[in-house]
Amino acid sequence: MEAEILRSVKGGYNKESFITKLDAYNKLITAMQNGLPSEQARLELAQIQQKPMQKEKGGFFGKVGYSIEDADAYIADLEMNIVRTFK
Repeated sequence: MEAEILRSVKGGYNKESFITKLDAYNKLITAMQNGLPSEQARLELAQIQQKPMQKEKGGFFGKVGYSIEDADAYIADLEMNIVRTFK
């Protein structure tokens, strides 16, 4: 049985917007693994955190997006793991 990490729901975060933000985190992690200085990584992390994610409209004619609750929890966990590497 396959478990969903991010549920798809009417409304929620726009999937493309969410994936774009995840790509930015991935680039940061890759840069850190390749020797990006911690201070610069902190600045980039702050910039990524400020990037807004678009939300889909809910309701009967709304589009399907990622659950806001699931997406926020996923990003919080990802950010926590990134911040741990600074210490």
